[in-house]
Amino acid sequence: LCEIRGVRALVGYSSVVAPSRRKHQGRQMPDEAKTEVTKVIARSIPGGEVVYDALEALLARAGLEYSGEFIEVDGYRVHYLDYGPRDTELPPIVLMHGAGPGSGNWYAQIAALQEKRRVIALDGPMFGLSDLAELKEHPTAFGARFLVRFLDEMGIDQVDFAGLSFGGALVLTAAIDHPERVRKLVLVDSAGFGRGIPFAWRLVHAPWLGTVLFKPSRFIRDRVFEKWEVRNPERPDRDAYTGYSYAVRVRPGRSDAMKDGMKRFTSWLGQRKRFSVRDLRQVTASTLVMWGDDDQIFPVSHGERAARLIPQAILEVIPDAGHVCFWDQPELANAFLVEFLNGD
Repeated sequence: LCEIRGVRALVGYSSVVAPSRRKHQGRQMPDEAKTEVTKVIARSIPGGEVVYDALEALLARAGLEYSGEFIEVDGYRVHYLDYGPRDTELPPIVLMHGAGPGSGNWYAQIAALQEKRRVIALDGPMFGLSDLAELKEHPTAFGARFLVRFLDEMGIDQVDFAGLSFGGALVLTAAIDHPERVRKLVLVDSAGFGRGIPFAWRLVHAPWLGTVLFKPSRFIRDRVFEKWEVRNPERPDRDAYTGYSYAVRVRPGRSDAMKDGMKRFTSWLGQRKRFSVRDLRQVTASTLVMWGDDDQIFPVSHGERAARLIPQAILEVIPDAGHVCFWDQPELANAFLVEFLNGD
């Protein structure tokens, strides 16, 4: 279904990337050694050194030291962050980013959640430090299957999922297709609840405009951040956040891969896939729908539809917040997440 377009590490890829947590036997490396191995792999990826350094700087803004690894999933080298205790009775929380840079999106939420829970934030294919991919199908279908396979390879039977934007559509699809794997579900300004998207996104189908829009430009990256992603762009972490985003954006080959993926996600009429009433009625997990009141990408009405049709859903609208509502109002958003995910 996909062709890997990433470049394998030049330092013994097969020997340093754990093929499967479920299958892995023998003595585990100390955390310090795993971190050093991860750094070596990351820095061997074209553009990876800049991404790793930017991710490390962003995590530091939340008081976090880097803690992550690579694992192979269906031929993809996948990077993920991993924090918090392993000995809790509650399942791990798995965070899925949107169509932005990757796992670092969740830096402030990881810091809040990892005090009592194991928290895993992964880079999907095409994002962060993971392999690039050329999709042969709708990205939601591929991404949801990939998430479940990631859990299989990690040896994790059940999780609490949280997804932002495009990542929300992935975790929701996984929850519909595999209800036994998902205890709780958080949808943050999620895709898939209506056709509407900004007209500029539809221009990806224009022969030359699409290329310009996805060109790795700092100017375009900053305008997207200010106009569509957030309501309050001048928060103290801006430089670290946008620096990480831009570092991922300029990875060799990513621009074309993202443009092709967006063409499969959208049409001239808007989003190609919209969850049906039947789809949403099938969700069995307790669900928190969290939405910025001034989301310029997916309006609040999309969140209201989700909360109305998912059987065990509650809606929290974040005031003075845009599409990445937990950027604009991290304290409030984190309070909702912690209460919902750690509660009964």
